[in-house]
Order: sequence, then C-alpha cells, then structure tokens
Amino acid sequence: MMWRNSYRMPMRPGNAWWNEMRRLNRRMDYVFGGTRGPIGREYPLLNAWANDDGLLLTADIPGAAEEDLDISVDGRTLTLSGSRHSDELPESARHFRQERTSGSFSRAVELPFDVEVAAVKATYAGGTLEIELPRLPEEKPRKIALNGS
Repeated sequence: MMWRNSYRMPMRPGNAWWNEMRRLNRRMDYVFGGTRGPIGREYPLLNAWANDDGLLLTADIPGAAEEDLDISVDGRTLTLSGSRHSDELPESARHFRQERTSGSFSRAVELPFDVEVAAVKATYAGGTLEIELPRLPEEKPRKIALNGS
C-alpha cells in the first residue's frame, strides 16, 4: 500500500495553513498596536529567583528613563509599569525600519509569598531593572528540631 505525502494534519506546525495563521496573527498584532518581532506579548521580559530570604527579579527595559518607571506591590502582586519614548528624528528623515517599540507598558507578576513591602529595593542601571523583594519574617521557612526519645 502506498502512502500519499500530500496529506497533512490541519494543525501541524510547518504546513501552509499553520504558517498562514501565524502570518495573520503577526499582522493583527501590528494593526492593533501589539508587539512586533519575536519577543511576544509580555513586556518587559523578566527573570525571577527565589530562596529562603526572598525573591530577586530582573527586567530588561532598555531606553526607559528611571523617572518613567513605576513599581508597586499589592498583596502578592507586583506591578511594573512605565513608558519608553520613541527616538527623535531629524526634520528631513523618515523611518527606514522601526522594530523597537515605544509607549506605555504594564506587567503584573503573582509572587510566590508575601513580601516585606517597606524593605523592597529597586535599582535601574544599563537598561536592567533589579528588584529585591524580601520575605516577611513569618513567611520564611523554619527548621523544625527533632526531639530524641
């Protein structure tokens, strides 16, 4: 029995239907002001590390001014918002290619534990925002001593 290679599943990545859907999705993002390029819809991109003492969160926000960033903690939700301004063009210039986005952004992150809001520290240098979020003392893990019999 011979198998025909022309049959493909409709949702399989790599076929023409799937590629056309991805192209249309990118076009809709462009038309409605979504992000362009491979970074996706979440901005800013961030990393977070947790240990017994707290959480360290870093976010790449190149081109933003420190005074345009806003960080808030409400319960177990950290909200990072701000804006990036577009480059000023000389009077006779026009864009040849524009991939860097500008405008306002906001990202909310659910934290794995309650934090001591008064002790939160944030620094912004070289386009990278670093936020230290210490745990509340009652949220820190405790070692339980075993009583021998």
